[in-house]
Order: sequence, then structure tokens, then C-alpha cells
Amino acid sequence: MKKAKLNTNFDEYTEDEFYKAIKLIKQLLLLNLLAFVDLPISMGVFGPLITTWDDARTAAYYVGQGADIAAARTALQEAITKNGNWLNTFCNGVMVLLKKTGYPLAQDAVAQGKLDPTILKLTTLNTPGCIEFLISHIAGKGIKYAIMYTLASDPETDYTKWTFYYAAQRDGIIAGLDSRVDYKMVSVALGTSNDLTYSEVVIMSAR
Repeated sequence: MKKAKLNTNFDEYTEDEFYKAIKLIKQLLLLNLLAFVDLPISMGVFGPLITTWDDARTAAYYVGQGADIAAARTALQEAITKNGNWLNTFCNGVMVLLKKTGYPLAQDAVAQGKLDPTILKLTTLNTPGCIEFLISHIAGKGIKYAIMYTLASDPETDYTKWTFYYAAQRDGIIAGLDSRVDYKMVSVALGTSNDLTYSEVVIMSAR
């Protein structure tokens, strides 16, 4: 019989889902701290990581906020994954222990069919060669996102032949672009189906 395991990757969670999930994890791990005394990321470190991310996402808008939110969430996700992997080994499928962690249980992937198109929003930053992006959320679990891009002058219309950028979160920054040169970009949600639906093309240049 397959052992129960914790889900340790929350990349597909919306901000609200992510916030609720990490607050529950923090609450239950603190409550059951004596059962998990050797966590690789202590609660004294985990708590401030939550605060840093939450402060960045709820602050009044400022230039570079998207990058700060993405960096804080990445650091928090890394801690969640590291602790979650340790907990999976420690709990060894014992449901009583797994339920004390606050982590959701991992579920087997379910065929999703063709996903809806995303909406891609781009913002020019003051940093040369950088463009900030935001990809709309597609409902479902286990969904990843990507951006395909190329020079606006490129006549190639097959998006799969453009440069592939894996979006670890739905918002972030693409760096290393040529300054003051127009790029065309599309976003796409990646699920269990190979039949992909791309967003509308967006054209923008970096400073």
C-alpha cells in the first residue's frame, strides 16, 4: 500500500491559498513542536520568513514590489519544502503524525484536460534589461506556468521555438534582456495535457 505523504510544493497556490496554508503549518508545528524537535528550518526562522513575505505583498505599491514579493515567497517556499521533506521521512506515512504538521496531504495527479488561456501583464522596470511579469491564475492543483519570448522583429510564429522561461511563481522578473528593444511574450499554464493554450501576445521593451 502506498504511504501517505505531505504536499511540500505550493507554487500553484494563489496568494490567499498560500497564506492560509502557511499560517496553518506554523500554528500546528508550534503546537506540536516537541514531536518535531529536529526540523531543519526552526520556527524561529520560519516565522520571520512568513512576516517578510506578508509585509511585502500587503504594502502600498512601490517600484520593485513584485520582485520583493517573489523573492520572499521563494525563500518561504524553500523553507516549506525543506521542512516538508524532513517531515515526510520522519512521519514515514503515519497519519497521526502527518496531521500534526499542518501540511496538506499530497494527492496523485489527475488528468486536467486542456487548460484555459492565461493573461500576461508586463511592466517596465528602472533596472536595465528587466521586465516584471504577472500571470493570471488558473484554477487547479499541480499547475505550473511559463513565458515564451522573442524579439518583436522575429518572424517566427511558433511559440515553442521562442525562448522558454519557467515561472517559479506567477509574478517575477525576466532579466538579461536587451535594453530598449521590443520583445513579444506569451504566457501559458502547464498541466497534464500537452495541448497548450497561450495568452495574447504582449509587446514591451526593457530600459
